[in-house]
Amino acid sequence: MTDSSLMARVLAIDPTTSGFAYAIFEGPGFLLDWGLTQVRPEQKNALCLERIDALVARYLPDVVVLEAYDGKGSHRRRRVRSLIRSIQRLAVKRGARKRAFSRAEIRKAFGSLDKTTKHPIATEIAHRYPQLGWHLPGVRKFYESEDERMSIFDAAALAVTYFEARSKRLKPTVETRDMPLAA
Repeated sequence: MTDSSLMARVLAIDPTTSGFAYAIFEGPGFLLDWGLTQVRPEQKNALCLERIDALVARYLPDVVVLEAYDGKGSHRRRRVRSLIRSIQRLAVKRGARKRAFSRAEIRKAFGSLDKTTKHPIATEIAHRYPQLGWHLPGVRKFYESEDERMSIFDAAALAVTYFEARSKRLKPTVETRDMPLAA
């Protein structure tokens, strides 16, 4: 696909219990920046919004992508749901479009994998974007808490899902055949 909408600058954000992770893409092939931000416990949402506003001002994304907290498989707490709604309002205020994908839609975007759980998806992202490879945590044991670095991969998975959705929407619905030229 050569459509310019696939070359959009995308800011994907994954809120966490202690802050948020983000990934910024310039089209599906170029990971521009990523990070994990932690904030003080008091006023988490306000501090997160401040930092997200700074990211939006710095990178001027075309689209801000978040998790659809009301989607199947999402278990977001009230504070995080409120933060996601605030981020969506901020994106619109700053002139960016907003998109949200459920965990089910993310798994569907990575449907070619044998398993579409978090770690295989993160491993695929580390394969596609080698600069993230050293951030990839090991497989989580059932008795362990999730490694905070996994949220960087969750943010990247949101952006990849966005680009997958765009590419599928742009595919022609009718296959065309080359017709021989009349002589």
